[in-house]
Amino acid sequence: MKVLIYGGGAREHAIAWKVSQSPLLTKLYLAKANDGFSSLGEVIEFNRFVDLANSAKQEGIDLLIVGPEDPLVNGIVDEFKKLDIPAIGPGKDWAMLEGSKAFAKKFMKDNDIPTGEYLTISDKSEIDDVLNQFGMPVVVKADGLAAGKGVFIASSRDDAKITIEEFLDGKFGEASESIVVEEFLEGDEVSLISLWDGETLLPMIPARDYKKLLDGDQGPNTGGMGAYCPVELKKEEQTEINEYINKLEVALKREKADFAGVVYSGLILTKDGIKVLEYNMRFGDPETQPLLMHLDSDLLMLFVKAAKKQLKDVNINWKNDMTLCVVVAADGYPFSPKKGGSIENIQKIQAELGVQVFYAGVKQDGSNLIANGGRVLSICKNGSYPHQDIYKAAEELEYIHKYYRKDIENKVGERV
Repeated sequence: MKVLIYGGGAREHAIAWKVSQSPLLTKLYLAKANDGFSSLGEVIEFNRFVDLANSAKQEGIDLLIVGPEDPLVNGIVDEFKKLDIPAIGPGKDWAMLEGSKAFAKKFMKDNDIPTGEYLTISDKSEIDDVLNQFGMPVVVKADGLAAGKGVFIASSRDDAKITIEEFLDGKFGEASESIVVEEFLEGDEVSLISLWDGETLLPMIPARDYKKLLDGDQGPNTGGMGAYCPVELKKEEQTEINEYINKLEVALKREKADFAGVVYSGLILTKDGIKVLEYNMRFGDPETQPLLMHLDSDLLMLFVKAAKKQLKDVNINWKNDMTLCVVVAADGYPFSPKKGGSIENIQKIQAELGVQVFYAGVKQDGSNLIANGGRVLSICKNGSYPHQDIYKAAEELEYIHKYYRKDIENKVGERV
């Protein structure tokens, strides 16, 4: 098969790394790949999605795999489907399950899927009336895509009001023209990523990520500072998750969600049972990195089965032990990450410590690899206790502006 992977983060690097191992693959193509993994395939340059689709048709590409959310919401899959090129990812219609928090909330309410109570705001005159319906703390979310940073937990009414005003004043552009105000839920969070083929929902093992910047789950939300899998669950929690998977499958069928792709359920294990915080319509980042390292099945085969509506009889195999991922970001992330700074000795630490590095915010400058983004790379490893090697690798990494959480190793298996 000829396969095209779209996207340039550590998530897409992990997908390309795993797909490259498949005996089904004859040639890999990449669009928007960063310089850290562009050598894994042939890079296709383009200006518009329609141009990329035409190039894919000319090259005889058999499958498109979309990593990030923006191209899904903006219709990349629709352009490929016009040319009968199968894709892993929804069209614009179902990308809205991630592209609009209000759309997702309505989907949940319409299908009796447990989630927090919510109201929407699009005008400042509504703020007081809406906040009167909630206790504190309360969650404020930009309705649209905000790169994982459009969620704020307000501890007081004043904080909530200020945040909503900032959002409506354009903090996230069009993404915050409408706001979802949601009740605050407490509990452990779980990332449940499932494959969907239009008829069958096939769950992967649960993972957990850490969105707060600072140790101890403090500081602002980020795109994610680390993750691990599998997650240790109590028997009753696993039963609830199984029941939820069945309910979501029924809902997707009822709503005629006719696409092949990924449904990411952001779950929270509350004292009142499992509730859904959000949906993403693609793999999570950084959860994808440890999940794909832990995966003991052919990822491309799974995608092919999804594209052919053949997930019903598929089983996914997993490695033993656990897989951990720690994100190395640039100092100043997420608000003003420091650009620049060469990244040295990657091959050395990978060889000596057995870790796998997936690149995100990097670019090639001559013979040097330079940091060029907020999250720079992910360091991952599978094993019975991979923490020591991962943190030793992060410590030995020669990159002047590096920042990473030091406590993710202490969080594994921890329960509230």
